[in-house]
Amino acid sequence: MYTLVRTKALLDGTGREPVPNGCILIEDGMIREVGTLGEFGSKSIEYDLVDLSDYYVLPGLIDSHTHLSIVPSEGNQLQQMRLPAPTNILRSMPNIRKNLSSGVTAMRIMGEEHFIDVEIKEAIKKKLIPGPRLVVSGRGLVASNGHGVAITTTDGKEEVRKHARQNLARGADFLKIFATGGVSSASGSLDYCGYTREEIATAVEEAERVGTYVAAHAHGGKGLDLCIDEGVRTIEHAVFITEEQTEKVIQKNHWLIGTFSILFHPTGIEQTDFNVSAIRDKVLQAREVAAENFHRVIKSGVNLAVGTDSMHGLISYELECLVNFGASPLQAIMAATKNAAKACRVEHQVGTLEVGKAADFIGVKENPLADIKHLRTVECVYQAGERVI
Repeated sequence: MYTLVRTKALLDGTGREPVPNGCILIEDGMIREVGTLGEFGSKSIEYDLVDLSDYYVLPGLIDSHTHLSIVPSEGNQLQQMRLPAPTNILRSMPNIRKNLSSGVTAMRIMGEEHFIDVEIKEAIKKKLIPGPRLVVSGRGLVASNGHGVAITTTDGKEEVRKHARQNLARGADFLKIFATGGVSSASGSLDYCGYTREEIATAVEEAERVGTYVAAHAHGGKGLDLCIDEGVRTIEHAVFITEEQTEKVIQKNHWLIGTFSILFHPTGIEQTDFNVSAIRDKVLQAREVAAENFHRVIKSGVNLAVGTDSMHGLISYELECLVNFGASPLQAIMAATKNAAKACRVEHQVGTLEVGKAADFIGVKENPLADIKHLRTVECVYQAGERVI
């Protein structure tokens, strides 16, 4: 049996203009046809009607960089990751619900201890729990003296190789490596590089051997240079990226993933970890340059997507930041739909409302192209043609 979804206007995520009275024909959770109500009215097919004629409908949003168990407003994110696996699985459940309610129907998980991301992904696939489609990395690869140390550390080429293979054997879809310092730990500068060229190259080699890729936490400096040079496919955060580095990413057809909520939103790092002076100073430093650098990044045309970095339910805020930095509302939406799907390598499944893809879509009452803030209020969320919110 077919399902026909009727909309006020259909924003298919491809970059095309919205289609007034656009409709989606769904069979077995997949999009079989896209058109207008007039076109479907002339067809002799039986279908159940889902009337969203009061809604602007667009693809489910994709959070390209987040975690499951971390809640930045609670402070000390690395200590949160050290909690026992059962505790962090339970702590992940409300976070998953917040993301789904915000219109996020797919998420790329950037490192969890105990492989809880792999386990939760399987639970969602088996419909044991509701949640976005997950793309997972297992345990992050982090040097003993680097940013991101929770439980597992990885030092030297052979440990990089061993832990990469262990992640992939457990079901990781890609590898995550921490190449520079970070804002949420007190030690180390943001451009500190914890890994050698050879260690980063080994991670890339192991990923590419099985047909996947490496994503790197990299704010700037030498660590970011090494990631670009050695073939890291997605650069996460990149607050201090230079014009020259941006051009190199463009030449390689790789990706930048912006993460703004955790820096700028009052419920991010600011809410608790500002009482640590070293963290506060790094956050303020990052804020100072982020707007200017990403204004240039947006204008450059580099492949760009966004992620909340565990600011669960705030994907709309990420897009508002992009607009504040100079993106059009359409560019911002594509950074969480079509472009995000490409960054996460799930474009064959989701990201646009086109024939052959999963029927993952959301509905909002007002046009987000007129004001991106309309995405703050997502009123309905569908996965594989079924309403989940």
